[in-house]
Amino acid sequence: LLAGSWNTKVTKQFESENNEERLREGEKLEQEAETRGLRNKWLVKDEERKHHTKFINSVMIVDQRRIRNFEMRIAVCLAVILCHGICAFQLSMVASRAPFSRSIDGTSTRDNKNSFAQSLQSSTPRDSVTSSLVSNLAVVALKMRLKGQTHVGCDVTASSSDVLLKGQVGPVTVKGRGWQSNLGLTCRAIEATVDKCHLDVSRILSNQKLVLTTPAEGNAMVALNAVDFGNFITHPLMKPPGLPENHSDDSAGSLQFSKDGVEICTESGAVTFFGEYMDQRWRFELRRGEDGTQASITVREAETTRNDLDYASIAAGLTEVTSKFFNEMIFELDGTFLSFRDMMVTGKGKEPSVMLSLSILVRKFPSPGLAF
Repeated sequence: LLAGSWNTKVTKQFESENNEERLREGEKLEQEAETRGLRNKWLVKDEERKHHTKFINSVMIVDQRRIRNFEMRIAVCLAVILCHGICAFQLSMVASRAPFSRSIDGTSTRDNKNSFAQSLQSSTPRDSVTSSLVSNLAVVALKMRLKGQTHVGCDVTASSSDVLLKGQVGPVTVKGRGWQSNLGLTCRAIEATVDKCHLDVSRILSNQKLVLTTPAEGNAMVALNAVDFGNFITHPLMKPPGLPENHSDDSAGSLQFSKDGVEICTESGAVTFFGEYMDQRWRFELRRGEDGTQASITVREAETTRNDLDYASIAAGLTEVTSKFFNEMIFELDGTFLSFRDMMVTGKGKEPSVMLSLSILVRKFPSPGLAF
């Protein structure tokens, strides 16, 4: 009996210990399962947190781009407003006091004044602010490139929407008096107009510089007195022609114009100037062509000191090549190309002058350090 009761007691104790061990193992398994569940939940939350962070970063990048674009628009508006508050737009009518009182086609300055007044009345204050911004930058750029001047003006027609959205202005008219370049090129008065310009707006705001994105075309009228014309034909960029049959490389075999002795005659409508060729002095008379669109030059000898020259033949040759030279002339100023269209002689003003009508092609504005 004692042995049986002892075995029963031992068996119950053993079963109790096994049950407790099973309970502990079960609790341990439950804790491990709970830990794994928490860990999985944390991993899921961490992945969600990473995706959320990426989404927030992408939204912030888009917002930053929108903010930069908005800041750029604000900067454009502030630049326009500040320019309007600081710089006063001044434009004097050159034609009222210069030889441009009447153009070749007969348009008077009174018509120009009326059209100018109408353009001012039709323009809004906001458009005038935008025009002033471009105008003042153009005036500053021109003054930097000139050695001397008595007046530089720029009349710009533009709307704020065209400038800010398309970079387009026009028409643009530049007027000046008493211009002088570093290499001695001079004129009494000038008026140049291009119908349309496309500008780089970002360069205007960042560098305060006018940069063309596409070439601009237009016309110009230049008034020259006798001194100005002499400076023009002897300018270093002017390369006088020579006779085709003359292949001599010495100075005597090339034509050289002279700045002295230039005369402008209003009665005959001719500009007389001189040149040296084959060690002889020749007289050139520049007139408007008979068809009214081109120039005509007549050449004759001013002296006859050599017996071995056929003066009549040389004069005929010089007449042909110089007439062609003036009519096909293209005067380049570092990206700005001027070509001859028409001419006339006028006696209006303090002294006689010749008015040259030119075509303009502007691929880029001349560099500030350019000597012309």
